[in-house]
Amino acid sequence: MSKQNIICFSRLKALACIAVVILHTFYASAAFAKTSGQMSAMLTVRNLMSWAVPCFVMVTGALLLDKGREIGYKKLFTKYILRMAAALVIFSLLFCCFDALFVTKDFSFATVKDSFEKALFGGGWKHMWYLYLMIALYLTMPAYKLITKSAKPADIRYLLALYAMFLCVLPTLEVIIEKKAALYICVYSVYPLYLFAGYALHNKLIKLSGAVSLILVLAGAGTIIALTIYTTENKSSLSSLLDNYSFAATAALSAGMFGLMQAGGGKQLGILDKIAVQLEKCSFGIYLIHMAVLKVLFVIIRFDPIANGGFAMVALVSLGVLIVSFAVVKLLKLIPAVNKII
Repeated sequence: MSKQNIICFSRLKALACIAVVILHTFYASAAFAKTSGQMSAMLTVRNLMSWAVPCFVMVTGALLLDKGREIGYKKLFTKYILRMAAALVIFSLLFCCFDALFVTKDFSFATVKDSFEKALFGGGWKHMWYLYLMIALYLTMPAYKLITKSAKPADIRYLLALYAMFLCVLPTLEVIIEKKAALYICVYSVYPLYLFAGYALHNKLIKLSGAVSLILVLAGAGTIIALTIYTTENKSSLSSLLDNYSFAATAALSAGMFGLMQAGGGKQLGILDKIAVQLEKCSFGIYLIHMAVLKVLFVIIRFDPIANGGFAMVALVSLGVLIVSFAVVKLLKLIPAVNKII
């Protein structure tokens, strides 16, 4: 892989990592909103960061679906799946203990048992859903690689068009018209679309210029802003679109962000690229840890950012959470066994 592509992916994953922290900070801060205007502002920023997870998945597709990258079953299970499974079990236990010690203040042996049940059946901290997603994508990776290994460019474009129509456009229309289509494609979720989109964009099977990427970003962001403001002030079933990565506007925004990073990947940015590389290396750990930092701040300390500075304070808290999470992850990475997980 070229140095330009490595820089591009580092920047994208670093920005996506920042976006995830901003998303969760503004979403948590919405609980302190006193007016519809404050609520609308918090949720607008939160929803504008919805491109982060799709772009993480797109980078995974670009890297792992590459024809020249061999991933045997041993490597798949011992490196990729084992890491996610270990993180799922360990952090489910840690988060359950956190809640028992600091929130419910009812720690017992049942806490440990409860953590394993949550790891298996869900019910733990909400952001842990991403680990289940990645395990599922890794499990299906051998089948997906068979497709990219033998498919012609036209085949990939056809597959993307099919996925985009039935996993993105159609679900969006179903919410708008409040009717369920009888015809569907037998794919569980929208994430294979993002996986193959990352592969196709990275390999230029679909070309997005900087201008087209910018249009996609502006169109997606504009739609999200308008819909957030509307659904905050009016009760509407359309609000469900904003919580769904199948939303066409979110898909457009995500593809545009990926395209912009590719279009601007050649020029060296000095210190910014060095920061991006460090954030990218710690991105998975930051994803896991930052929710604990938010919980300490908002649940245990009960800090109200809106009453203590409003929008600017929430933005400052986002930066603080990112820095603290990064520092914790860097320290944890000094422990060899932990370094292999986060």
